[in-house]
Amino acid sequence: MQSFGSQTWDCAFAVQALLACNLTDEIGPILMKAHDFLKTSQVTDNPPGDFESMFRHTSKGGWTFSNKDHGWPVSDCTAEALLCCLYFSMLPPEIVGEKMEPERYYDAVNCIISMQSQTGGVPAWEPRRAPSWLESLNPIEFFDEVIIEHDKVECTASALKAMTLFKKLYPKHKAKDVENFIRNAAKFIEDTQKLDGSWYGGWGICFTYGTWFAISGLVAAKKTYSNCLAIRKATDFLLKIQCDDGGWGESYRSCPNKKYIPLEGNRSNLVQTSWAMMGLIHAGQRSYSSSPCCKLLINSQLEDGDFPQQELTGAFMGNCMLHYPTYRNIFPMWALAEYRSKFQSPKIF
Repeated sequence: MQSFGSQTWDCAFAVQALLACNLTDEIGPILMKAHDFLKTSQVTDNPPGDFESMFRHTSKGGWTFSNKDHGWPVSDCTAEALLCCLYFSMLPPEIVGEKMEPERYYDAVNCIISMQSQTGGVPAWEPRRAPSWLESLNPIEFFDEVIIEHDKVECTASALKAMTLFKKLYPKHKAKDVENFIRNAAKFIEDTQKLDGSWYGGWGICFTYGTWFAISGLVAAKKTYSNCLAIRKATDFLLKIQCDDGGWGESYRSCPNKKYIPLEGNRSNLVQTSWAMMGLIHAGQRSYSSSPCCKLLINSQLEDGDFPQQELTGAFMGNCMLHYPTYRNIFPMWALAEYRSKFQSPKIF
């Protein structure tokens, strides 16, 4: 089916991939357009009327999956868009345009804080406020865990990354609340790790996706390979499922079965390879994220710069797979840029 689009989500990932390339002067006009879109897309008001009596949550300061007209903010979309806007605020305005007013950053942070659960995790659309047993009343055969909100590792990790950068740039705004948010979110990620070292990804396929997010969130919270057992276990998991060609490939069947299932034939997928590669890079594992992965991505690029479309890599509510056509270009470019930035290895290129 055709959804309402993923404009903000795609824009936030594309911006981070482009910024990682360190080509700011060359692509300034592109970044300025993206910055304008994100500034325009922020939801600046709460729903009209007595929205709380209708069980609507606050929306002021958030970003939706698509655009402002949609009106329903999502925690990870808000966090990723906020992260991009904070990055833009650190760049010259003549290249990326004027930064947002601080109050709009504050609104976004307030929105994110309001969604955190007592567990430290962050759901997608609103705080958890209903008992788990209601899921037994789910009448929808093809959606799983759709009746109530559930904390998601990706939403928590995205929020954690945004909040740590916000704390650095605006240390005085709700300092105690932000600090508590960061500490509790990091603990949630560590507490929800699977025994094999992975995390279940709710919005992508699947354990590869969730593990990349979890590692990036923990690293943002100052966790490292040497001081965090969860990161070491996650690294072991990624290395264990690596394909013979140096890449990674995971079947959509991992989502409904809730256990890791490789692609048939033990073949790799470029997007999932990029996720795993960035997870290892964030963990500081240079020797495991080097030549084979980079060469696989580089050698797969087409002559016009495009990357081939392979298996679907998005997911929704356990059983519904999503097609993100921009993923095939965003993530290989992002992974290669991250590798070059972190390890400065021109020989690969």
